Amino acid sequence: MTKIIERIKPLVEEITFKSVEIDEALYTSNLIDSMGTVDLAMMLEEEFNIKIDTRDIIESNFDSLEKLGNYIAKRINK
Repeated sequence: MTKIIERIKPLVEEITFKSVEIDEALYTSNLIDSMGTVDLAMMLEEEFNIKIDTRDIIESNFDSLEKLGNYIAKRINK
């Protein structure tokens, strides 16, 4: 999963305009707002060639690099 997070980190940092830690809250700390979340979802879809259902854009999947990594890993392995 480290490789997935390494691919996610620059995408998140492009949206937050700052360096983020693996467990840093993104969604609940408002580092990423609703528009940023949509942008990030589209970037992740392109980067990993997956489809993200809007119902999956929730705190438990999008609130940190670690949670994003877990979510992406599950989507890739489907």
